[in-house]
Amino acid sequence: MTVTRSTAGGRRNSRRIRHEDLVRLRMTLGRLGRVLRQQTDDGLSYALISLMFAIHRMQPATAGDLAASEGVSPPSVTRSLNRLVELGLVAREADPVDRRNAVISLTTAGEEERQRILRSREVWLSDHLARLTDEQLHALLGVLPVLELLCDPELP
Repeated sequence: MTVTRSTAGGRRNSRRIRHEDLVRLRMTLGRLGRVLRQQTDDGLSYALISLMFAIHRMQPATAGDLAASEGVSPPSVTRSLNRLVELGLVAREADPVDRRNAVISLTTAGEEERQRILRSREVWLSDHLARLTDEQLHALLGVLPVLELLCDPELP
């Protein structure tokens, strides 16, 4: 399989990547993401946790901002927000600029829960990284800049 990509100047570079390697990379990255997301035992769904993290990044935010960020419909975000408000993890307040809108932010309990989720994921990751040899760990850390490039929102 040939993977092509556009460069900033519109030229296309092609590199040979075996289909099997592309599938393996996609599946491994997806599985790692799923496993890390599963490292919480709090009973919150992935959608609620994802929304909490989006609120943290954007706060204060509106429901519309969050729906766009999460790629879901506003009614779906509203249902999730209602649940997070019930749990005391999120607060809604009138927007001081436009009283028709509400701004959403994490409560102290919501920020503590977010930190707890991060810590549990980091503990799991640290435990698993400790199983690697020094050479494996060095190789993994060496590809971090490349993986970070894949996450760049400026990429097409």
